[in-house]
Amino acid sequence: MSTRTDFRLYHANALEVLAGLLAAELRTPVAGQPLLAPEVVLIPQVAMRRWLQATLAQAHGVAANLEFLTPGEFVQRALDANVPGAGEDLDAAALHWRVHAALADPALMRQPLMRPLRAYLDAGAADPLRAWSLAGELAQALEKYKAWRRDWLLGWEAGQDPREPQALLWRHVAAGGAHRARRITAYLDGFGGDDASLPQGLPRRLFAFAILNVSPDVLRVIATQARVGTLHLYVPSQTRDYWGDLQRRRGGLDDGGGENPLLQAWGAAGRDFMAVLGGYEVVHPDVEIRGDADPLEGGGALHGGLLRRLQSDLFHRRPSPPPAPTADDPRTRLPALRRDDPSLQVHACHTRLRELQVLHDQLRALFDDPRFDPPLQPREVAVLAPDIDPYLPYLDAVFGGRGRADASFHQAIPYAVADASPLAGEPLAEVFLRLLGLPVARFGLAETLDLLASPPLA
Repeated sequence: MSTRTDFRLYHANALEVLAGLLAAELRTPVAGQPLLAPEVVLIPQVAMRRWLQATLAQAHGVAANLEFLTPGEFVQRALDANVPGAGEDLDAAALHWRVHAALADPALMRQPLMRPLRAYLDAGAADPLRAWSLAGELAQALEKYKAWRRDWLLGWEAGQDPREPQALLWRHVAAGGAHRARRITAYLDGFGGDDASLPQGLPRRLFAFAILNVSPDVLRVIATQARVGTLHLYVPSQTRDYWGDLQRRRGGLDDGGGENPLLQAWGAAGRDFMAVLGGYEVVHPDVEIRGDADPLEGGGALHGGLLRRLQSDLFHRRPSPPPAPTADDPRTRLPALRRDDPSLQVHACHTRLRELQVLHDQLRALFDDPRFDPPLQPREVAVLAPDIDPYLPYLDAVFGGRGRADASFHQAIPYAVADASPLAGEPLAEVFLRLLGLPVARFGLAETLDLLASPPLA
């Protein structure tokens, strides 16, 4: 069965532009789809969902009947609808337990390939958590292989790499059962080709917004939706040109031949994804649409500031400016930076509480800044942190307006938290987990007093 695909790829260097393109496409109804069927949007994380919902609501007056999924959730849905073995996948939790059981299997651990692991466990035989922690690290590595190195796992099951310890361990824990790598292979073999059957259970229209760090296998599964409907893939790209050929920066040396240093240092994941898209070996878009704009050509309160200049250098892939300005460098014709330019700031804070206090004061100053017309609103601000959980105990005290003696900052700043651990705001759950760890904990006086002073126990 030969079918025509409808895979549309959108590039832009601003998320606002991509969100505007998505909002415009939402106005067009899908032929043959029930009017009340939800639109499916793939997003990289929950924080992106909040921002995208607010942006779409601003464009349409309301944002409703939208189903947001991560790429992994969409792949799982496609596999369950088309490949036998739903609910039988060897997931991360099951893999952790199986690896832990394998490390306790005498027959496996006596094999010569397992000698390094056996020596590590024997060196810490008095620590009951040593084997469990090692099992977690090994399971995490195997879980990543299921997403990025499917060929390794399937090759190991077929007997390849007989001198590889990981291959021996994987054959032991997989034991011929169902797992994601095998099911993805079955799915792509059955539905990935141009002449293959059409997959079932996929939406007639799919939006994939700002998903960059996904494996080629996940991208292949997502692309099969274009065989049954229309796939709109929105890709933010800092540069206007193809940069899948970006040279890495190694050892602090500039190996890129005059490449932008920020792009070299921080653009590895984006470069790899652009190489996958631009190589046309994994997926092949039918239509490519660009919506780029030089950041220095836009308006706004921070137009021409340091941040816009950095973004413009990324956009044009300009290298670092030479020590002596040259006449042909367009940066030499820019006006001098203002000494009070707030577009890029670095603050050194000694505690998390102080970080939040400085953030609060800086945001309040920006909300009252007359250079913003219309004024900057809290809904337009996103605060990112590698791990938000340690900041949760201080959030309400700082942003809720409590305990502030300064009358100029009495007004609370509304906020919402995304990606927090479900247990982070539950004191009783924290106490319960600490009690579970008592048998293997070294409970000193300070830890004991902290536990006794916790509200659930007090």
